[in-house]
Amino acid sequence: MDQIKMGKFIKELRQEKGLTQKEIGDKLNITDNSISKWERGINAPDIYLLAPLSKILGVSINELLNGKRNYKKKSKKNNRNKILEVENLNKNFGKNKILNDINLTIYEGDIVGLIGPNGAGKTTLIKTILNLYYPSSGEIKICGFNLKNDFELIMAKIGSLVETPDFYQHLSGLQNLKMTMMMNNIKDYEYMEKIIKLLKLNTRINDKVKKYSLGMKQRLALANALIKKPQFLILDEPTNGLDPLGIKELRDIIKFVNEKFNTTILISSHILPEIENICDEIIIIDNGYIIEQLDISDIKYQNISLEKEFLNKTSGSKSQIGGEL
Repeated sequence: MDQIKMGKFIKELRQEKGLTQKEIGDKLNITDNSISKWERGINAPDIYLLAPLSKILGVSINELLNGKRNYKKKSKKNNRNKILEVENLNKNFGKNKILNDINLTIYEGDIVGLIGPNGAGKTTLIKTILNLYYPSSGEIKICGFNLKNDFELIMAKIGSLVETPDFYQHLSGLQNLKMTMMMNNIKDYEYMEKIIKLLKLNTRINDKVKKYSLGMKQRLALANALIKKPQFLILDEPTNGLDPLGIKELRDIIKFVNEKFNTTILISSHILPEIENICDEIIIIDNGYIIEQLDISDIKYQNISLEKEFLNKTSGSKSQIGGEL
């Protein structure tokens, strides 16, 4: 047993769970100083504490002792429906080619992370999938329908949050949600109330949106995206404006929606640890090209971080800091 490796693993898991040393100490009826010593590799947990500690941190005792998760490669499921199919997609703005021969498939029930350096084409790809940008060439199918020919059918199956949320500022959050429901002929107000509570908007839902913080607007935008009970949810940088607690709550909400409703989710974010924590698959895009689409379990099976994989595969690895002054 490597105490230093185990200590780093305990610290990583504690932070992943959003727990303080004191909170773990209280659960185990020991001092937070003991937790601090574990994490620094000075001491290791007593044998009788391994079982409750592993339960708190959500890993097995063997994983705890080895200082790493024991991932198995994810088995492929060939009987699932294809939610998104992109074939030979190109997007030009004048002479500038932003997307280059994009080919990708996303399957029902998956949470898929879209990552890439700034300017890689992430938002352009998302906006093209949502038909906010017209493709220069290529084909997009969503839930089996062709985006060009069946736009209205597809939009009824999609929820999205793209960039800065835009609402009627002089109306309340509730009035904005009701307008979305009216435009989509939705009458399930009980479900709307559940979404409002799920996103912890209930205390401010009757306030005018102009009084909301950016974080509150992000929550309202997510509620607006979920109100249609979408089969496919697309989130572009949904953590903008959220504090660490808000980011953790958003992670929990995404997992809940995915598990509860089998909603397929495509999420773009620069926060790689969050992507690594919640996603089943990763799509890496750079300079308008899909560099790789892989299972997150493949990365973890190799016991490497998503950050390392990202830097190895993209132009981010070529960045140079320092040099002559």
